[in-house]
Amino acid sequence: MSNKNHQDQSLSFEAQAAQAIKDEAMKIAKAGQTPGQTKKETQLIAQGIAKGIESYKKQEKIKARERSKNEKKKKVGSVASSTDVTDKPKAASGRLSKVIKYIVNFLGLLSFAHFSVIFIPKQVLETNAHWLPIIGISLGIVYLMAAFMGLRIAKNLRN
Repeated sequence: MSNKNHQDQSLSFEAQAAQAIKDEAMKIAKAGQTPGQTKKETQLIAQGIAKGIESYKKQEKIKARERSKNEKKKKVGSVASSTDVTDKPKAASGRLSKVIKYIVNFLGLLSFAHFSVIFIPKQVLETNAHWLPIIGISLGIVYLMAAFMGLRIAKNLRN
């Protein structure tokens, strides 16, 4: 018994696996042995069973590799489809157009605030501040033009 253990330790993993297959094949061949069957015939049957087991294991390894490749392709495909390259620029330009719209709204409100300078009574203005409404209207016009340009840019980004 100890001699067999010593041999098992000195054999490589592949050799141990092959020996285990041969042992299992011999057990199966002996279990199905018919009366009058010679030892040589039983050994030939065991060899056939061992070859069948080995070919079955090789086929299963190939199938397992194919399954893992297909699973990896599915994972990569699902990741690629969820973060599609064409969707990224559209999403980024959509966000940018929203930001531009917020800026445009601010500029619009700012322009109306500057236009409101018109409604300041002349009595409230200082004697030398008659230029204030002119500057307020001018800035209002500049802000309104910037707002319209921003709307145009946002529209182009959406398309």
